[in-house]
Amino acid sequence: MKYRFYIQFLLVVILLGLLAACAGESLSPQAIVIPDVAEPATLISPTEAPATEAIIEVLPTAFSTDLPDPSMEIGSKFLYADGSVLVAVPAGDFIMGGSSNDNPEHTVFLGDYWIYRTPVTNRQYSLCVEAGLCELPNMGDNLVYEDPLRVNDPVVGVDWEQGAAFCSFMNARLPTEAEWEKAARGPDGNTFPWGEDVASCNLLNAADCVGTTTDVTDYQQGMSYYEVFDMAGNVYEWVADWYSPTYYGKSPAENPFGPEAGDKRSIRSSSFSSAFYATEVARRFSAKPVDHRRDLGFRCVVNEPTHFAPYCEKVVVYGMDANYLDPLSNPDITNTCPSFSISQAMYCENKTPLTNVTFNVIPPSILAMINSGSCTLLSGSTYICTAPDPISICAECTQAINVDPQCPPGYHLTGLKCIPDQPFPGECIPGVNYDPENMCCDAQPGGLPDSGNAILKFCQTGTYYFNPPGGCFAIPGTGTVCKNDTVTLKTCGGGGDPGGCQPPPGGCTWDANRCCCMDVTGACIP
Repeated sequence: MKYRFYIQFLLVVILLGLLAACAGESLSPQAIVIPDVAEPATLISPTEAPATEAIIEVLPTAFSTDLPDPSMEIGSKFLYADGSVLVAVPAGDFIMGGSSNDNPEHTVFLGDYWIYRTPVTNRQYSLCVEAGLCELPNMGDNLVYEDPLRVNDPVVGVDWEQGAAFCSFMNARLPTEAEWEKAARGPDGNTFPWGEDVASCNLLNAADCVGTTTDVTDYQQGMSYYEVFDMAGNVYEWVADWYSPTYYGKSPAENPFGPEAGDKRSIRSSSFSSAFYATEVARRFSAKPVDHRRDLGFRCVVNEPTHFAPYCEKVVVYGMDANYLDPLSNPDITNTCPSFSISQAMYCENKTPLTNVTFNVIPPSILAMINSGSCTLLSGSTYICTAPDPISICAECTQAINVDPQCPPGYHLTGLKCIPDQPFPGECIPGVNYDPENMCCDAQPGGLPDSGNAILKFCQTGTYYFNPPGGCFAIPGTGTVCKNDTVTLKTCGGGGDPGGCQPPPGGCTWDANRCCCMDVTGACIP
């Protein structure tokens, strides 16, 4: 009898264990199935997604409310390891959708999350490429990826999988459609990120106001309720969800992840070429996961803001306030480049066409001529050229600094270095060494691939490294700028004019040596 009791007890324990296992399985996080793209992405590929699949799980901590400091409240921001600023979006209801067939208005509850304040930039994406964990963007789409003056433009020319790979590299993930839309609209369902005012060129980069991508922090007046940049205009953005035009009618009221499968991924936002009416942030778009475009990027959502340890040292910041609210339009920080021009005076000597080319620079600066083999120095900054040829003048620029250096949040100023207020253990981005004694990441300066310019990889988004004096600036520190032109030559004689250069009919003050009419100053009139 005693043994039968023990056997019964054991069976009950086993049964309870099986029930618990089943319950745990039923509560497992929803899986998002993505196509395993074996071949490099092509521009707007018409092909179907490959049959092979890989599984990426949405972690259950995605909507956790038990987050470490900083506090999860409206206005909270946190400087992340790749230089981005994370913005807190506290839990609560918000109005999602609009009036189109695929986005009927409805109320959705989301838990807490942190979202990148800006789209991922060229500089940030290069960290993952250099670590060997991301593929280069399509360089036919992204013509400025290696331009040191465009490091803060959003990375474009990336497909869905490339965006997901970068977010994973940063211990993050692509936002769901619901997360993206709440960050864009606020809890009350604003039509535009900034509210209800009509879209215009001072609020966003759209309607070909600029015609190309711009710095992701340029449009401060167009920030959303949660102070997130570029939720309208500049570039479209990949999000995590599969796209279905009927999903809103059957989606859960809490934390929707999108359909379980599909052949297209959802795209949100709008781009620099979108018409103003098409920048309402409730609008939905889609594309095949292998597609990429010159106006399509992404941003990430972070579950654990303190996953990465702080850097042992960061460079100082000039021209951006200590709380990262806005880059300053400060007259005390100027990027001064001299004005310069190229002038040509065409003439003839014995039927030989010649051109004097003069470089005018105010104030004087270092000049360089490139690809001008047919030109020889005549005097000063004037050259004489004997054949059509490309010419160029380059002038050095200087950075004027009349403001005090600052440190980003979580760092204090020691000399001209920013030291973490409170080191703590954590991981470092691949390629960055961890200092266990000081509990921080030992980042070293480096540049974008083949950029030829010193750029600190970990400058905050919206700033540019410039040396001297060595720091991150709210304006780009260009070393040189160049102006290009092509030598043009006058036609001299020939074609039934055996006499060579002759005064035109009607007469003028004629210079027979240079074969041209002169103005009152003695200069040739072309």
